[in-house]
Amino acid sequence: MTAPDLTWTPILPPADDFDEPALSLIARYVATANRVTQHFWGDNRADSTVEEIVASQRHTEDEIGVRWLVSEAGHDVGRIIAAINREEGASVAYVSAWVVPEARGRGIGRALAERAEHEAMQLGPTSLQAWADHRVPVGGETSIAPKSGHGAIAEDAPARLLASMGYELEQIERVSELDVEAARASLETHRADALTHAGDAYEVRSWQGATPPELLDSMAALHARMATDIPRAGLEVDDERWDAARLQRLEGEWEGAHQTPLQAIALHRGSGEAVAFTILLLPEPGRPAFQEDTLVHAEHRGHRLGMLVKAENLLQLGRLHPDRTRIITWNAEENRPMLRVNEALGFVAIGAEGGWQKRVGAAEPG
Repeated sequence: MTAPDLTWTPILPPADDFDEPALSLIARYVATANRVTQHFWGDNRADSTVEEIVASQRHTEDEIGVRWLVSEAGHDVGRIIAAINREEGASVAYVSAWVVPEARGRGIGRALAERAEHEAMQLGPTSLQAWADHRVPVGGETSIAPKSGHGAIAEDAPARLLASMGYELEQIERVSELDVEAARASLETHRADALTHAGDAYEVRSWQGATPPELLDSMAALHARMATDIPRAGLEVDDERWDAARLQRLEGEWEGAHQTPLQAIALHRGSGEAVAFTILLLPEPGRPAFQEDTLVHAEHRGHRLGMLVKAENLLQLGRLHPDRTRIITWNAEENRPMLRVNEALGFVAIGAEGGWQKRVGAAEPG
């Protein structure tokens, strides 16, 4: 097969809100990415926006990320990403390569994946990781199980490409969707049952927007535990240092992307610390909400705090945004405690995302 003749255009941050050349290029990048996700999902549930990309480019204190738009003969055919945390000693780089449907089958996907790898290796990792959407196997279709032993994906084109490049499927995340209207009838009951089980040691709070100042430190500590306290199977993980300033940077990025956070926490009355949290992120109207991080501190598990904060946040969603009818979430297939909560709330599996890993020798940054 003849190697494709591709043009690689870096996606740079705009100098300001009136940098039309940069913004137009980002718009092409977004349109190309959305053609890929809409083909896979059949709708706009995974779309991105220009505002989201620009916001991420303007908040680079915690991650080094590079993006390219890829064209062939004047037509945009794909995009790639390479990224790594800025933490000292970070060893995991993330790669992503997407090709529009009509350009597949001609070696473009492999060319993009190899270029993404090359760019990621300049960041000095010892592990490359890629997360890819996959179909769930149907009937007698050939499937692939991850090394974790939980879940399975269809042996589709992305799986074959990643395996041929030396990646191993370490983990599968279940992609689930909630019909919010159908779930509302039982939310008060779920919340009341969880409060009863939690007892007097905990109270629940919720709000829309940025974290209140008095909770910044304890919320930052919970965010830091997301790197270590959730199931990661055999995926290498870099520790993350969080403080109030980093949390405020994250919330500033959401604001710049026109994404509204709804947050709910469980407070431990004895210490006054937040010990469980969950976040719903609302893009602009017309798209589903996204269930982002949810975590219960390891020392406070077994009190139904996960159900408590999720039910509370869904009730807040109904009060403040009754027009939102769909929520998408991701959970590791081995994370049965959180999956049980989601299933009880009414989340239904709609797809799978595979966590692939390739261990490499560190490259000299260049």
